[in-house]
Amino acid sequence: MNPTDELVGSWSEAAQPPPELTVSQWADLRRRLPETSAARGGRWNTDTVPYLRGIMNAVHEPGTRVIALKKCHQSGGSEGISNIIGYHMEHDPCAMLVVQPTAQVAEAWSKERLGDMIRTTPELRKVVREKRPPRGSNESESTLALKIFPGGYLALGGANTENTFARWSVRIALGDDVDRFPAVVGDEGDPADLLINRTTTFHDALAIFVSTPTLVGGRIDVMYGRSDQRRFHITCPGCGRLDWIVWRKPKADSKDAGQHFLVVFDDRDPSTARVECPCGYQITEPERRRLILEASHTPGFGWIPTAEPKETGLVGFHLPAMVSTLGDVTLQRLVEKWLSARARGKENLKVFINTTLAEGWEERGGKIESHTLMKRREHYGPGIEVPLQAPVLTCGVDVQDNRFELQVIGWGPGEERFVVDNRVVPGDPKKAETRDALWEALQRKYHHASGVDLPIQATCIDTGYATEEIYDFVLRYQHRRVFATKGFGGRSGEPIVGKPSEKRYGKSPRPVRLYPINVDDAKSDVMNYLTVEPGQPQLMHWPIELDTIDEEYFAQLCSEHKETRTNKAGVITHSVWVLDRERNEALDTAVLALAAFKLLRPNIEQMAEVLEKAAAAAQQSKPAATHRRAVPVQTQDAGNDRRVSRSTYLGGE
Repeated sequence: MNPTDELVGSWSEAAQPPPELTVSQWADLRRRLPETSAARGGRWNTDTVPYLRGIMNAVHEPGTRVIALKKCHQSGGSEGISNIIGYHMEHDPCAMLVVQPTAQVAEAWSKERLGDMIRTTPELRKVVREKRPPRGSNESESTLALKIFPGGYLALGGANTENTFARWSVRIALGDDVDRFPAVVGDEGDPADLLINRTTTFHDALAIFVSTPTLVGGRIDVMYGRSDQRRFHITCPGCGRLDWIVWRKPKADSKDAGQHFLVVFDDRDPSTARVECPCGYQITEPERRRLILEASHTPGFGWIPTAEPKETGLVGFHLPAMVSTLGDVTLQRLVEKWLSARARGKENLKVFINTTLAEGWEERGGKIESHTLMKRREHYGPGIEVPLQAPVLTCGVDVQDNRFELQVIGWGPGEERFVVDNRVVPGDPKKAETRDALWEALQRKYHHASGVDLPIQATCIDTGYATEEIYDFVLRYQHRRVFATKGFGGRSGEPIVGKPSEKRYGKSPRPVRLYPINVDDAKSDVMNYLTVEPGQPQLMHWPIELDTIDEEYFAQLCSEHKETRTNKAGVITHSVWVLDRERNEALDTAVLALAAFKLLRPNIEQMAEVLEKAAAAAQQSKPAATHRRAVPVQTQDAGNDRRVSRSTYLGGE
């Protein structure tokens, strides 16, 4: 071939349009995974996560304007969205905008997820201008917040910043973790609406919203509910039924009422986990994976709409862990997580429902009637102040202008709680004698059913009133696990007890650790335990013998109710606690006792064993002998994350 023919051939080849590829095909051809991933730098293979094929390729469906992905963790969903971004960087370039909950999260996502994808995928590394352009060039360079490539760009921003929604006009807009977007952005409105508005100048625009759900009625839950509600369908080898897998049987009055493939197991044994068809056929774990792979390749199977969309072009996917085939996500592991979550309490159950089942948590609404709780008072036993199930005591102290109010709660497995004491220490908290009386009350021991007298092992005290004096009190007794706290609203989703800050004050500044309390979620936790039916785990108990557990106590405990606030689209943006009466100290001290338990982080099972041994030792000792018995208590230090062993004295003074 002469040079002229070779040159013409090169021009002809360069002029050819790129081959038509779907996102999943592009990912299988081009995508490389980072060395830090489970694949350790290997090629992307959609058959490893076959259910993502339909989600990724939905961007090509004619008429699709909005995609809502309600997903679980450990499903590969985030990598599937990354593939959509990579496809439009290298194969079908256009202007794109990715919005994370905050600007800080967007920066971290750019450094980690996006940066890893670009570095490890050669085709992306070729097109993204990561290096500074030559001097005199008019080309722009990429930054953390803006990736430049031929034919387009990818901008990144936080949903908490108005500028994110004011600067860009894009063909593809993507909102990640949208349930954690703020309710409104300044005076602009709902960030989800603002994100869609960035695409209105493009006839082929697409908005994608991705999130693990938080609450029923949350942003992703409402979007999915208004979509065509696609669910992943498989076929029963026994009867040929085409249906989707559920974790629990739907309620008779729900829109999903009827029989579906159901995850079942025998006698709390995870090894027996399987999927059961209404015909009785049992689908084992290997067969589940095979059926999901087959369905992803079979036209008319896999993702099938189950509703009429309320908006034209709104496509929705529900991706629970029962569909996932990634890594060690198996039916046995899912049942293990479920049993563990039920045993450990409401917060863990909420995490399972959100992150594994990809469903919103439904808060129990309405006001709790105090008289129904009062009827549930019970006898702990003759002379017994603390039942056998509760080896750990914590205390919450509320500060008023003329008294301290304190509540002592015993804790059992699954954070089951037993009220042990509720009392008032009268006097001005600013006076030393009143604070001395409080310390005397906190030193009291309570008779446990094992025969051992239990001390209060951690105390949280509010610093809203007499702040300087409470700081002095905490500094004096912090070695006895007395913690200064301050409540904050509007922090739902954050830990119940946050990281402490040091408060310095006075002529001789000294550090005082002040722990912030997420009062919204803490009150929800307390209320959830109030609404558990008797006979069920995770119940709250009250002794009938204690005269301070009276009508006024229960009225204070039920003194607030939660109300949700929605935007114009009906999306729940946030919740607020509404006070129904003037006094609410019983609720506040229950929240503070819960905070003390979270800071203590005891090993309940080990503590129960310690009490058994202490009780046995007490029976063998002579009745006249009075001595201190130092018993090591396994807790987690409130100031850091390492486990520490400490000594707590049980028994006589």
